[in-house]
Amino acid sequence: MSNKNNDTTLRLRVWLEQEDNTYIGIGSTLLLKYVEELGSLRKAAENLGMSYRRAWGKLKNAEERIGHPLVEKTKGKGQRFNLSPFGREIMENFLHFYLDVEEYATKRAGEMLGMDVHKSGEFYRDDTQ
Repeated sequence: MSNKNNDTTLRLRVWLEQEDNTYIGIGSTLLLKYVEELGSLRKAAENLGMSYRRAWGKLKNAEERIGHPLVEKTKGKGQRFNLSPFGREIMENFLHFYLDVEEYATKRAGEMLGMDVHKSGEFYRDDTQ
């Protein structure tokens, strides 16, 4: 099977479930990543194109499902947040896992389909550092 179109992009949505409920997925992970980078849930929500209310609900639902606090208020900084140690660990581990899956899937799709397949570039290795 060969396709002359060289502009082939792999897009993945990966998540883990427990008892038919999402445990952790790329959406929650990216929200955590931006909270860590920006120190603000409001700014993280803006970066992801969602309302603050939706981001707050997503965060609280993730904490309830996972059973651990994922963020904590930064002392003396008002509404500033940083990740809890568990939140940082799950964010980093899931991003590494996602990027490994993306790398394999891109390579394998190219081999199986006889195409030059590229990653979407939505998430990069630098995101985990």
